[in-house]
This record gives sequence, C-alpha cells and structure tokens, in this order.
Amino acid sequence: MPEDEWLLISAAQIIDTPADDWADIQVLDRFVSLFGRLIIKCKKGNTFSRYVFNLSKYLDQAIVREVLPCVYSGEKFEGYDHVHLPYHRLSDIFNGRILPIYYEALKKITGVYCLTDTHTGKLYIGSATGEEGVAQRWGNYLDSKHGSNKKLIALYEQKGAEYFEKYFTYTLLEYFGLSYDPIKILEREQYWKRCFDTIKNGYNDN
Repeated sequence: MPEDEWLLISAAQIIDTPADDWADIQVLDRFVSLFGRLIIKCKKGNTFSRYVFNLSKYLDQAIVREVLPCVYSGEKFEGYDHVHLPYHRLSDIFNGRILPIYYEALKKITGVYCLTDTHTGKLYIGSATGEEGVAQRWGNYLDSKHGSNKKLIALYEQKGAEYFEKYFTYTLLEYFGLSYDPIKILEREQYWKRCFDTIKNGYNDN
C-alpha cells in the first residue's frame, strides 16, 4: 500500500479489557463485507499501535480512497512490459477475483499479443484494435476459447475447452494508446507473424 493508505482488515468493538491479557472484542458484522476491500487514506504517522487503532480519532481527516471489487491479495500490476498470463490467471483477473486494476489497465491499450500453446509450443499472433483495447479481445478468448480464429476453432473442436484452460498463455508483445493508427498495429502483427513463422508452424492462417 502507498504511504498513508490503509486497508481495512477488521473492525470490532471492545467488550472488556482484562488485566494482563488481550482485550475481548466483538467483530462488527455490518462491516464484514468491506474487510480486505476498503482502502482509507489517512495520515496517522509512525506511532504506537501502528496497525491497530481507533479510527474514530481520525474520522475528520480520513477519506475513502477505494472499495475494491475483490479482496486485496497483495499482488500488483507490474506494467505492460510484464503481461504474461496463463488462462486461469487471466480468467481470475477478468472476473474480478484478483488484481482488478489489471483489467482496467488492459482496457486502456491496443496492441499485438501472442497466444502460446505450452503443450505443443505453437503460437498464435493477434492484434487488438477495439474501443476497449486488449481487454475486449482477450475477453473474447475467455468466452469462446478460440476467438473465431480458423485453426484455433479446429483445435477447440478436436480438444475441447479444457485444453485451452490447461495449456494456453496470453502475452502482450507490443502496446499502444487507444487512438493509435489500427493500420500500423496490423502491420506490426504481420511483422511478428513473420518473425515466429506462425502461419507455417503455428495457429495463424493468414
């Protein structure tokens, strides 16, 4: 978490404070749905009880920074140069189970990508030029597995959805802004197809 931002882990009422023992508490059920999701911006300082404190003392300065769609996992979006996702991780991101910021990041770019069949080593090179960028295109693969591509459809009909879920990974090769010329993106797609010879030795058919 950035400095002065706090993740709500629990909220409870103190029932009793016995001598030489931990306080007896009762978890406040009405806040349970926010545990691990509510981020508060509050300048508390490096004082005693750094991670457990009475929030009521800071309510005049505390600001709700964000309510995450899923429980915070501690993982971070490492940047567009490090997008390399196996199928199930991609599915978890798109369904809001982990790294919700990842999906938003993929909506902001167009680009050229590579699908890798880790069982055979075959590649498929594609491009994303739609209004919602790479997220829109990769969402199509999650829905259909094959993305309406001829050789991938044939693989799907032969092997089934489970094959894609087990063996396919999704890698971003190049990324551009949403307003970048789609013709130039298609030219870059063809460049990568030639580099990896994916029409002859992979899943591209043109």
